[in-house]
Amino acid sequence: MFSEQRLGKLIAGASALALVGAGFLGATAAAADDAPGIDPAQTGSISVHKSSAVPGEQGDGTEITPDPGLDKELLGVEFTLQPVLHNGAPIDLSTAEGWELSEAVTNAGTAPSLPSAEYSLGTNTAVTTDAAGVATFTGLNLGLYLVTETKSGDNLIAQKHDPFWVTVPYPNEDGSWNYNVHVYPKNVLNEINLTKTVDTEALLLGDEVTWTLDTIVPASELPYESFTLTDVLPAELTFVSWGSLMLNGEAIEAADYTVSDDKSEISLTESGLAKLDLAGEATFSIELVTTVNTIPTGGKVVNNATLTINGTTVEDPANTNLGTIELTKTDESDAILPGAKFELYGSAPVNGEPEGDPIATGTTNDLGVIVWQVHVGIDEDVTEDFWVREIVAPAGFVLPANPWTKIDVTAGATAEPTITNHKADGPDLPLTGAQGTLLFTLAGIGLMAVAGGAVLVQRRARQRRAE
Repeated sequence: MFSEQRLGKLIAGASALALVGAGFLGATAAAADDAPGIDPAQTGSISVHKSSAVPGEQGDGTEITPDPGLDKELLGVEFTLQPVLHNGAPIDLSTAEGWELSEAVTNAGTAPSLPSAEYSLGTNTAVTTDAAGVATFTGLNLGLYLVTETKSGDNLIAQKHDPFWVTVPYPNEDGSWNYNVHVYPKNVLNEINLTKTVDTEALLLGDEVTWTLDTIVPASELPYESFTLTDVLPAELTFVSWGSLMLNGEAIEAADYTVSDDKSEISLTESGLAKLDLAGEATFSIELVTTVNTIPTGGKVVNNATLTINGTTVEDPANTNLGTIELTKTDESDAILPGAKFELYGSAPVNGEPEGDPIATGTTNDLGVIVWQVHVGIDEDVTEDFWVREIVAPAGFVLPANPWTKIDVTAGATAEPTITNHKADGPDLPLTGAQGTLLFTLAGIGLMAVAGGAVLVQRRARQRRAE
């Protein structure tokens, strides 16, 4: 049998070692003659107070008021509790032998290391922290317990707390026994970010626009519980498809994610989350393909996305900007000219020749107008220069000596260039055979005069004979 002095030392050592690292340091054990105050029929509890507060002074197993984690409580963190067994039976801390067995465990090394094969862990019980950040295990028999943080809940926990031992009961400084032990393990939380970009490949309204969302997912010692990207498109955008899903440059398989019926959310499945867990700190990239269906007031089409990991949400918007070109074709008297054909370019000509292929071509309509709706930039870039080249003049008109016209376009505005054509008009031509006609005319008049004179002579001759 153990002496009361030996019992006191065992209680002091086992209790102190059990609680170091759990947010408090074991108090000096009660004097040996007070140790018999343990009630073997008493049950106890362990309350785990979980927060992201900065670690402070060690506690002593009693409840601290106000809670040092106030306003930084972590809801939904799961802890499991397991009794320590010796030869298959719980360690009974109402006896000196039980305290010696407990000391052997707590001296064996960092939890959950056990000193020998005679020791094992019993069935675990899981409890999650409530809104106050507290997980309480109740109805506990006297004994030594292992507490392990097992799930993060909706919290971006960077590093889980180390497992730790707790004894029930725990000795108070005044020699009494604490059957309802309070521990205060702390966590440091990770931060996440989201960067959304939009490509500059789209040129005209209706072209496909690809939005890329990138995030660096921090490593976590606890499994990730959720990963959801939400992108509710504004009215000006039409969904085309989710593009490539990449984790550290590797494509995510179809089984690793789900897409909501309205296409606005993409979430990792259990298999996708498992891959995220194994990746450690990882770069995650998602592409979303859309088209712009109309230009809003101001010309900016803003697309906002949110990323939610373990209940923590971040967002980042991006925008593509559009404007309008309304080209009018007239003659020098401002009369409209249909039928003129133009090419639209996004870069200036070199030595009068275009650089690359045209963005678009168009022919002036019956009102002498061509309309193009164009992308002018992304984010804060709201202006762009375009060039048009007339390649076919309207019937009866000629191309200008310089067929190029520069057009400045601003997002949300309409650029209205007017391009004039000169009508083909040659010099006055001589009247072919004009002198000959005059001679024939004069000759005809002369002949008529001669004929008229002959008639007059004949009439006078008849008159004389009649007399």
